[in-house]
Order: sequence, then C-alpha cells, then structure tokens
Amino acid sequence: MTEHRFGRHVARLVLPLLAGLVALGLLSSAVAANVQVTAQSVETPDPMSVVFRLRATTPGGLQEAVVNYRVLNPDGNVGGSVRPTVTSGGTQDLSATLLTNNGERYIPVGSVFVYSWALTDADGVVHTTDEQQFVFLDGRFQWQSRSEGDVTVYWYGPTDAQAIQALQATADSIADNEALLRVQMPYAVRVVVYPNESAGELAQRPRGGSFDAQVVTGGARVASDLLHIYDSLGGFVDVTRHEAGHLVTKVAGDGPFTTIPSWLDEGVAVYSQTGPGGGYLSALAAGIASNSTIRLRSLAGPVNEASQVNLFYGQSWAVVAFMIDTYGEEAFAELFATVKGGEPIDAALRATYGVDQDGLYNDWRESVGLARIDFSLIPDATAVPRAEGTRAPLGIPTSVSGGTTPTETAASDGSAETGSEGGSNTMTAVIIVVVTLLVAGGLGGVGLRLMRKKA
Repeated sequence: MTEHRFGRHVARLVLPLLAGLVALGLLSSAVAANVQVTAQSVETPDPMSVVFRLRATTPGGLQEAVVNYRVLNPDGNVGGSVRPTVTSGGTQDLSATLLTNNGERYIPVGSVFVYSWALTDADGVVHTTDEQQFVFLDGRFQWQSRSEGDVTVYWYGPTDAQAIQALQATADSIADNEALLRVQMPYAVRVVVYPNESAGELAQRPRGGSFDAQVVTGGARVASDLLHIYDSLGGFVDVTRHEAGHLVTKVAGDGPFTTIPSWLDEGVAVYSQTGPGGGYLSALAAGIASNSTIRLRSLAGPVNEASQVNLFYGQSWAVVAFMIDTYGEEAFAELFATVKGGEPIDAALRATYGVDQDGLYNDWRESVGLARIDFSLIPDATAVPRAEGTRAPLGIPTSVSGGTTPTETAASDGSAETGSEGGSNTMTAVIIVVVTLLVAGGLGGVGLRLMRKKA
C-alpha cells in the first residue's frame, strides 16, 4: 500500500514537470522544429567576392545565420565567417558576401574553400549544414580544367594550347628544381591561366599605382600551392617555369622561423627558365658596365622601384648561376636546407661557403671584372621585408580532415535537412533532469520505508 502511494506521489511530481517542459517548448523544439534547407549555392561574380546563398524554412523563423569558411593551404588553413541579414518569416532566402581582395584580406582565385552554414532557430537551437567544398574561380569567365599528376591547370577561352603548355612547364620546372634543391613537393599544385594581364588585373594583389603603370606582371606564386599566370611577356613557357620555381624554393628553404632572401628566391626562379631573357641580361650588362650593381643585403626583399626591376632579376640570376657553377649543386641544396633548419642567411652562407652575403657579392663582382668593396666602411643597408606570396584572410590557421573532391561550384543540396546538435543537447538535458527526479524520489521512498520499519 505504501509503495503504491509512493508511485502515485512520484507521478504527481514528474508528470506536471514534463507537461511544463513541453509547454515551454523545450521538448517540442528538440524533436520537431528542424530547419529545412531546400537550396544552397555559391556564386563568384568576379575575383573580388564570393556570395554564399541558402534557402531555409523553419516554423518559428531564424534568430541568426552565419557562414563559417576555411581556405585550405598547406602551411595552415585560414578562415573566418560572414553573416547575412536575417528577416522574419518561415522561409528565407539568405545571402552572405565575402570580399576577397581588399585592404583586409587577399584570397586569390584558385583557392579551395570549405564552408558550412550555422542557423539558429527561434528557440536558440543551432542547426549546422554539412560542409561543402569548391574552387574559387573568376565568375566572369567559363573555366575549363585539366590535371596530370599533381598539377591542375584552369583556363578559359581559346587558350587550350597555352593551358597545356602551362601544365607541362609547371611539372617540368618542379621536377628540375626538386633535383637541384634535393627536395620533393609534398602537395599538389594548381595553376590559373589568364590570357593577358588586363584580364587578370582584378585577380592580382593591389600594389602602388605608379609601379603597376610601369611594370607588367607575367605571373605570381599567390599561395604555397597556387600560381597565377597573367601575361606571356614574349615567353609563356618561361613565365610558367619561373613561377613554378618559387613553389619549390619555398619548400626547400622556408622554415618556421627563417626564409630565404628575395635575391636567392628570384635568382633560382630565373635560373629555372630556359634562358634569363634579353631584358634581364641587358640590365645586368648595363649595371656591370656602370659599376651600379646592387649589394645583396639590399635585395632581401623585392625592389620597390620600377627602374631597378630588370637589374634585380638579372643580378639575382647571375649570382645564383655563379654559386652553382663555382661550388656545385650539392652545396647549393645544402644552403637551402640550412636556412630552412633555422639559420639566418649570413650564418647559412658562412657554414656552406665560408662567406656572408657581402663576401659572396664581392666574389661574384670579381668574377665579372668588378673591384671588391670594403663593406666595413659602409653601414649595413636596411633590408626590405620579404613579400609573401599570399596574405591570409582574417582568421586563425586550422586543420581540415576529410572533405569532398574540389568542384568549381558548390552543388545544391536539394531538399536536404540539416542536423540539430542543439536540439539533441536539449533533449539530453531534459532526460537527465527527469531521471534525477525519479532516482531522488525512489531513494526518498526507500528511506521512508526503512524508517517506518524501525518504528
């Protein structure tokens, strides 16, 4: 009789609690209020932006929506988030725009994105869509792609022959520089080919206006695994081989705390070409004839004066060729490995060749008929910071596992339904509360029976 009354007592306590939770919506939202995603897409109208779109339906509307994205990079993925405007209504067409080339960030065309939507419903439950992956391409054009081995090239228009050349030149340059520097490229690379610089102007990182007006950019390594080719400059294969050389020099010489100077990086890139080119050679010859070559310490970063660009490239090539011809490829590869291992360039040069940058510069000057310079009488030039191939978007490096094969646009999800992690957590909390009450009530009943027996 006592046990029967105790069971009814517990029921009278628990059932009203459950009814109250249902009335408050804590159980119903966890079970029934799922967000329905009926369309999802990505648009890239130009190199300056990415637009994420989604249609969502939920009975109570949405409190908030966020697009979380990552840009994949071998050196560490970077990412951030963008938020669309959320309005009232059961069905909403959401649109969030990410600016990709402005004062805050530079995400180059050809980058691989991974993204998902986080949708917060009226009850505060967060629903997260499955991750999608796509290659960011310039939406003004209809792109094609072709892959061979670890190289993929993207192009548009009547430039099929150049695209095939770019594919082969990239693979050849990588192989040649892997042999020269005794390294292996640990990841696949992508090459984006524009037919000329004007077509690819919006895809380039902005520079000074006067510099841009005087210098034509043939191409650039815009990420550790990504090249842009903008203009053939009279030799499409050599432009591609040059930029592909930068991919390998980074792997061979850039460590977590030290990097190779620009004169060494660009010297190898020009050395990767089938020939240095007439413009570089004529500027070098003029510099030697007028004794106006540039101290290597002043070439730690790219030159900022358009009038010195050809001399910078020509002299960098000449010094690298001198090092390889005089001391051999093995010592040259050892220099890169020493810098990558953490030694600054002067210490690495002394360990490998017995001279620092000034000593190497003087040795090269002597080889071309110029007198040595006593640099102890000249203050060290201030080194220009070395320019990076790409500036990371706002965010912190993360790692990505899994994912799908990259595609040019994110596919529609049709009528896919998103999961509800927040709803699951709410249900778990409710169950814990109910079980706790039942256990507490049961223990109380047992205690009451024991007390009555003793009485």
